[in-house]
Order: sequence, then C-alpha cells, then structure tokens
Amino acid sequence: MHAGKISYWQMAVLFQVYITGSALINIQGPLLAAAQNGAWISLLLANIAGFFILFLVLTLHNQFPNECYVNQVRITLGSGWTYITIIPLILVILYINSNIVYGMGQYFTTSMMRETPLFIFHCLILITAGLTAKAGIEVMARMFHLLMYVLLFIVVIMLILPYNVYELGNLLPLAPMGFKSILHGVYVGFGFPYMDILFFAMILYFVKPKQGQTINKWLYLGLFINGIILALTILCSIMGLGPLVFLKKFPLHVLAQLISIGEIVERVEAIFGIALILGSYMKIALLLFILDQAISTLLKVKASQFIYIIATIVLFLSLTMYKNEIELGESGSIMQSAVTFSFGFLPLLVVAIVAKVKNIKGHQATS
Repeated sequence: MHAGKISYWQMAVLFQVYITGSALINIQGPLLAAAQNGAWISLLLANIAGFFILFLVLTLHNQFPNECYVNQVRITLGSGWTYITIIPLILVILYINSNIVYGMGQYFTTSMMRETPLFIFHCLILITAGLTAKAGIEVMARMFHLLMYVLLFIVVIMLILPYNVYELGNLLPLAPMGFKSILHGVYVGFGFPYMDILFFAMILYFVKPKQGQTINKWLYLGLFINGIILALTILCSIMGLGPLVFLKKFPLHVLAQLISIGEIVERVEAIFGIALILGSYMKIALLLFILDQAISTLLKVKASQFIYIIATIVLFLSLTMYKNEIELGESGSIMQSAVTFSFGFLPLLVVAIVAKVKNIKGHQATS
C-alpha cells in the first residue's frame, strides 16, 4: 500500500463519494418512513448537523495536520483513554460497514436478482472493495475521481428523465405527522450518513498541504452538495411516486422504472442500479481502508496488514446480524444514531474541546 499524499481536490472527491455513495441507496427509505413528506426537510436539517461534526473534525485536523484521529486522541487524552475511545469506535465502524454491505445485497435481491443467494453479492463486493482498499489511497483517489463523475451524471439524468410523472401536489402536506416526525428524520439522518464524517478523520491527514490554503472550504462545499443531491432524490421520489413512495425500500429504483420517452428510452433502472452499486462499493472500500488505518495506528504497526481480515469480519457480520431487511431498517432508524452519538460524537466533542484548551494554554505559556 502506498502511503503517499493526495491533493485537496482528490481528498474532496473521496469525501464526496464517501458521504454520498451508499446514502443514495440506503437513506431514502428510512427517512421517508420516519418523516413522510417532510423527509427532505429532515435531510437538510441533518445536513446542517453534519456541518458541526465536520467543523469539529477540521478543528482537530488544523491543529494536528499530520496525524490521524487515533493519534489526535492519543496526543490530547493520552494512551489509556485512546484505547477506551477508539476500540468502541472501531466496532461501530465495523457495524456500519456491515449494514452498508447488507443494504447493498438487499438491493440486489429485492430489486434485480431475486433468486441469487445474498452471500454471493456480499462476497463479490467485499473482495472487490478489499482489493481496492489494499491498493492504497492514491489509487482510490485517482479511480474514484472518474467514478464520481459517472455516478453523479447518472443520478442527475435519472432525476430529470421522469419529469413527466412529477406532481408538485404530492409534496403536500409538508409535515402530515407533525414536526416530531421531522425531528425523528433528523435523528435518523444524523446517525447515517452524517456521523460517518468522523470516520473520515482517520484518513484526512493524507492530504498534501499547500502554503496559505486549507482543505476546509473543499469539504464544506462537498457537504453542501451532498445535502442538495440527497434532498433532491427524496423530493423527486415523492413527486414521482406519491403515497406509493412510503411503501418502497428503494424508491429511486422504482422511480427509474417509470422513465419512458417514446418507445426508445424505457426500463433503464438497471443502469441506475449500476450507479447505486458504484456508490456503495466506493463507500465500503473507503471504510475498509479507514478501519485498517485506525487499527494499525492504534496498535502502532504497519498499515495494510488488516484489510483482508477486516473484510472477512465484515462479511460474517453482514451475513449473521440480520434475518431480514426489516431488522436492518429497525437497526438503522433506531440503534445506529444512538450508537454513533454515544461512541462517536461525544468523544469527538470532548477531544476537540480538550485539544482547544491545551492549545490556548500552550500559547499563553509561550507568550
């Protein structure tokens, strides 16, 4: 694995595919179930919460630009607290990566290849993602750069083509179940995808610094674009499917089935499915790389030694954690946000505050 640095733009591309990729498949169903027509409002509010998480991550990065999150915790809190903080976080990332793999497999078996066993898809995606992660961050940055353009192009086209079935009236009422349902949607969106921003801090130090410039504006812009894209997918799904959208786990796939332009452009949901699978593949590969970085840094050993072991663990977890997609949905809408808040956000907040206080005291002592 190469341990080289990548440019600001390449890091911004990785960040965009990281927070948008698998969310294109997995976020619409849970948000629509939680907030109904107000799901897009919940998404935008959760996106704002994501800006605060990103602010904390970038605050630590700017203070320790050459260290990953594990070493930032070690420098700030000490070795003992590092193990207490990072080990649960590693388990959380394993859990989330397994959820993404299972969600991708469910997309295949419920929407496209219903007779194929689930483990086939899990094995193939993890073998591919593991090999990609093993190649290193420079290879992923170059490869995902092109794939991001392909992904965004297909998504935008798929949202434009069904324009003839869109009805603005389907968006009303905005909050049929009250504002509490919107807050429930914010809770769901906070746990996924926006709490995942913290995990990205494990690899943020790979960015190549430029004199007088920072990565901040690129990542803030990427997060803003992410919010717009995901909100648009929810809005278009509601306008195109109406009340039917609340009964579908993958509404974007159903929306793609409605595309019909004359007798030429029809039944293009398979192309859209490829785009969705690309997004999940890139997110899974990045999470495998992030897990390897976290474990290697925590144990102070050479990186890239654990990727295949991690992929094997994720495979077994994805095949054994849930009996069906209903259990996955309950886990994503209830458990994931609570787990990521407890073992991810709260420690991040503490580390950022302690690091800031130490930095201020250090400046006062030297002045």
